[in-house]
Amino acid sequence: MDRSKSLIDIKTALAEKYERQAAGTSSTPKRKQFAYKAARYRRQIQQLGRPE
Repeated sequence: MDRSKSLIDIKTALAEKYERQAAGTSSTPKRKQFAYKAARYRRQIQQLGRPE
């Protein structure tokens, strides 16, 4: 459980990082790229949180 908790913390931090970068750029392609990366980490967090 401890390992999955730390993975969730890391992936949450990465998702927040990419969300900030998406909001801070004026380039549409970069905004989409950062939003996709953030969504990918959010999906991974949901997968880790599910009971087996």
